[in-house]
Amino acid sequence: MRTALDTALTMLSRRALTQAELVQRLEKKGFCSEEINSTLNRLRDWGYLNDREVARAYSQYKQHYYPLKRIRYNLQKRGIDEKTILEVLDEIPTEQEESLCRSQAQKLWRDTLKRWEKSYRYKKSYARVPQEVFLKQRVGQKLLAKGYSFELVTRILEEFNGHSST
Repeated sequence: MRTALDTALTMLSRRALTQAELVQRLEKKGFCSEEINSTLNRLRDWGYLNDREVARAYSQYKQHYYPLKRIRYNLQKRGIDEKTILEVLDEIPTEQEESLCRSQAQKLWRDTLKRWEKSYRYKKSYARVPQEVFLKQRVGQKLLAKGYSFELVTRILEEFNGHSST
């Protein structure tokens, strides 16, 4: 039978885990809390368990794909404390999120415009809504669903005038 330390090292060799994730997985494997605590202490002493580094690596990678709000939510879900999350997210420049939102808005605008031209403009229920209003609503809804702030989405959509963003 494998020890908690062997199991934890195997898990950490596959993927960087937070302390909370490791505890949860070890408990699921049936190890007692006493054994888990001694394992966590050893791993921390050896430098194999560091929530700050896991959060930093995760946020550095995901900042190119997700807004800060979503990164924050995912880090909370992984069991990282709020203080660490705030410190890590402060390292990410806010211009990064704005440029990501702008590029996603442009892509969504183009895709939604194509869909509008294919089908929406022929449907009577959509014919009552001007094209630009329809596009701003759809793109705005999708950006908000991705996790961007209302203020940022509003500011970026105000830059869009008709087809100027294509």
